[in-house]
Amino acid sequence: MNSKIVVIDDEQKLLKVIKRALEIEGYTVFDFDNPFSGLDFIKTREFDLVISDIRMNGMTGLDLLSNIRNIYPDKPVILMTAYSSMETAVTAVKLGASDYLLKPFELQELKDSVAKILSKRTENEQQNSNGPKIIGNSPEILNIQEIINNISDTDSTVLITGESGTGKELIAQSIHFKSPKASHPFVPVNCSAIPESLFESEMFGHKKGSFTGAITDKKGLFKEAEGGTIFLDEIGDLELSNQAKLLRVLQDGTYRPVGASGQIKSNVRVICATNKNLSEEVKKGNFREDLLYRINVVEIELPPLRKRVKDIRLLAEYFIAYYSNKHNRKIKGATDDFFELLSNYNWPGNIRQLENTIERAVIMRKTEILDVSDIRLPSNTEEVSSLIIPDTGLPLAETVDKIEMTIINQALVNTNGNYSKAASLLGITRQNLNYKLRKYKINKEDL
Repeated sequence: MNSKIVVIDDEQKLLKVIKRALEIEGYTVFDFDNPFSGLDFIKTREFDLVISDIRMNGMTGLDLLSNIRNIYPDKPVILMTAYSSMETAVTAVKLGASDYLLKPFELQELKDSVAKILSKRTENEQQNSNGPKIIGNSPEILNIQEIINNISDTDSTVLITGESGTGKELIAQSIHFKSPKASHPFVPVNCSAIPESLFESEMFGHKKGSFTGAITDKKGLFKEAEGGTIFLDEIGDLELSNQAKLLRVLQDGTYRPVGASGQIKSNVRVICATNKNLSEEVKKGNFREDLLYRINVVEIELPPLRKRVKDIRLLAEYFIAYYSNKHNRKIKGATDDFFELLSNYNWPGNIRQLENTIERAVIMRKTEILDVSDIRLPSNTEEVSSLIIPDTGLPLAETVDKIEMTIINQALVNTNGNYSKAASLLGITRQNLNYKLRKYKINKEDL
């Protein structure tokens, strides 16, 4: 497969040298001397690897890596720098950099790193040729798996709904890789990241000279996805004018690149996702009703993690094994208290928050067995937001004390009086919790 590599470095001479060296190896290379332009490309286009300098004007490579991880948790990134420091290297590893090269380096060193990373990625893709693994045995997840099995061999449009972090793209990938289109591209598109004025050009392409700045022909995302699947994430954020242009493709199965004289027939399956209630958006006039009918032939609603508590341990065990391998840690597992604390938490950020929490625990681990002391969780947002501020008529300090007492009592109730779990839930140390218990004369036997 012709791997696509994004190279970002504001040192233009080195940028061109790297681009040429990788193209000789048979890779397709997209080069940017501006990190913001590179990130815009990454948000909306298909790629296999990013190579970036660390010190750049306006945005560091570490900031870029962090942004990429928020969008694509598993995409490999190689960082380059002429200014090495232990702190920078540690930060790069924690953020998930696949490799870290010190300038000046031999081009062969870079080529070897690229080949190794892409080879490992290809092996993983071959091992998972039937698509990503959907983890869970709760009734909700088993029902979703049944729906996927029923619709995968069709070309029907699918709308995946659910809160942020529930795994909508993973479900879309699973549908694609179980379908007859699995050998063709799966192209994810973040609709909210495409400027309104560039929508047609990005989605359908353009012809050279069709507008100022169109110096070459451009292949659009629908063309990139030809024969495969295009995944339109955050479709609820599309402007109304662009919704009409997308509707035309879904109705007719054809599109016209900007500046072209003829239509192009599209053989692409469309899967959409949103965390918005599109029926409500239709009522508000923010979303076209006819487009909703077109994309909602089959709807898959993903439950928030708090409604599939049975799956939390399975997910946590998977992430522990995955990140132990990824970060070269020798974590054998976790205590029952660890898993119980995870199961008692509300997870407002859903699976993505759980994954990030586990990854941090694995990276920062002190022993081969994870325990409650290895994780830190903020207070559940629902618990905090539901607190009623007491009208005590007391000075501010005493009022704050009463609120703190309420939060501590709630944490102890939620953890069945387990001090270690309560301290972790509150984001404080066990010693600090003991101090506050003495201060407020709180006894778990009285709860």
